Amino acid sequence: MVKSLEESARERRSYVEQARAAFHNSGQEQVMEENGDVPFKGTSTLGIRFVIAVLLFACFVYCDQEKIVFHGIGTKEVVQQISWKPFATQKLEDLLGNINISQSQNK
Repeated sequence: MVKSLEESARERRSYVEQARAAFHNSGQEQVMEENGDVPFKGTSTLGIRFVIAVLLFACFVYCDQEKIVFHGIGTKEVVQQISWKPFATQKLEDLLGNINISQSQNK
């Protein structure tokens, strides 16, 4: 017995609806739609991260102005750690010299 394209599409649609019903609370979705609420799908945390960054910066400036030290670490040490370069690039440049690895010089 061969099913028509419409029958198999109807069966697939029914199967998908059953799967959705098994994983979602349809009553909750209906209430959300009635209230005009939108579920949290693809929301961004940029605003929250921005507020946290501003608060951290404000705390840093306050600690710098009031000369507050926490566990022996002040704002000068924090700035040193931020500007610290873990790789000794100057030593590498001195060691390697002026090496140019371009294909145009090989010709």
